[in-house]
Amino acid sequence: FVCLHRMDFTSAGIPQKRYLDAVRLCLEDEEIFTDTVVREALDYISGTFLAEDVNLPLAYMRTIILTCSKHESLHNWICHMLLPRLIEGKVYSDRRQWEGWMRCARMLETAGVDGIQDAINKLPPEQLELYRTKYPPQ
Repeated sequence: FVCLHRMDFTSAGIPQKRYLDAVRLCLEDEEIFTDTVVREALDYISGTFLAEDVNLPLAYMRTIILTCSKHESLHNWICHMLLPRLIEGKVYSDRRQWEGWMRCARMLETAGVDGIQDAINKLPPEQLELYRTKYPPQ
């Protein structure tokens, strides 16, 4: 799963849609890609992002959004650990990843997940204002 995220699909000649479909198919196989497996993979990728100062893979935030839909047991971990870690790594400096972060946060906010407000409030003032402009409080 981690290797799939790190793969340079363009160099491999794989269309982006097929690449994203492969990630989605993995998440649909809940027998192999259990909550624990998905959490550990996402944790590893985000840790690498922080420690090695590398870009997040293209499908990373999309994977987190799909994870929110399929793995409710990971909502608290995403709110309390993953989203704040991505803020620490300045996820907002990459337009695509930032858009995904905001969508994920809004999805969890709409679902009423405990702790999401704490994660959102960790945003720097400028990013918090951008988030609230796009997604006003409910």
